[in-house]
Amino acid sequence: MTLSSFASQYRLRVRLDECGDPVLPGRRGKSQLYFDGEQLCLMVLDGPPAKRSRWQTLGGKLWLGDISSDAAGKRAQDVTVKNIPLENARLAIKLAKVPIRRKLSDAHREALAQAGSRTRFQSVKSDSPASPRPRPPAPGERQA
Repeated sequence: MTLSSFASQYRLRVRLDECGDPVLPGRRGKSQLYFDGEQLCLMVLDGPPAKRSRWQTLGGKLWLGDISSDAAGKRAQDVTVKNIPLENARLAIKLAKVPIRRKLSDAHREALAQAGSRTRFQSVKSDSPASPRPRPPAPGERQA
């Protein structure tokens, strides 16, 4: 399984990290889910400490760092779990606090449309007066 197929199956957003590698960023410290070859992995940097048993339920190879203070003085811990079985993927998503994309139902979308709310799931009406912006002249091109 690839990261993009995994992300579309669980409605997650793929982003690029500092190195340009595709990851699924989470909200637990600096957490991310990623694939190392075909294996699902989880990494948390400066996350709040959790019990060892919570991480062990993922079923992969676990490494826990020492609990120390972060820059703000709060307790923080680094965690890495490699080779997580795909049947534990939902738990890994939950522990990393990866945000799941919302999916509006048709009834909710219609209710928002009737209320006059514009959503990102709604297309722009074609009858709206959209005037095209004039393009700036290219360097060396004369204006007419």
